[in-house]
Amino acid sequence: MGSLRSLFKGGLLMLVSMFALTTMSSSAEPVPEQKTEASSEYKVELQRNRDYACTQCHKDTKDGMHGAHSKAINPNNQLPVTCTNCHGKITPEHRNGVADAMRFNEDVFPVDKQNQVCMTCHQLEKLRTALWAHDVHILKTSCASCHQLHPTKDPVQGLDQKGQIKLCVDCHSKQQQQYQKEKETP
Repeated sequence: MGSLRSLFKGGLLMLVSMFALTTMSSSAEPVPEQKTEASSEYKVELQRNRDYACTQCHKDTKDGMHGAHSKAINPNNQLPVTCTNCHGKITPEHRNGVADAMRFNEDVFPVDKQNQVCMTCHQLEKLRTALWAHDVHILKTSCASCHQLHPTKDPVQGLDQKGQIKLCVDCHSKQQQQYQKEKETP
């Protein structure tokens, strides 16, 4: 009977304290809310650099990305492009050399996986319009085979027709030489 009495007193005490809290909070002055002028939605601003963890080890990118990606907005979330948008989230074993971050133009990840990352933002239809070679090579060659990802200016951008042809000839002549070597080797 004693435990039932203490349980009843505890429940009664909890009800009284909840009632007191609700009456106190309703009499307090409301805190002004910060809303953006453009809409009635709340605006949350990030307080730290999204790429801070990456740039602590990758010092060559300490100042952030360069070129078009540095100013790009991710069309999927309308936020600036970050390291993890393209390279993915890393695991605790990353510092020990585990290949968990996407590496472009390396054999660690297959071409289709590398290009899938690019295609999350870049639309194939627009790429086809820009240059027919995008359509031909999308499954065989990584985007990073021709394009540089972090330069101040991508040397492939703005190539005239002669420059585009030279790029094709350079690559395909290397392939032809490799093919000949493999053919000659028993």
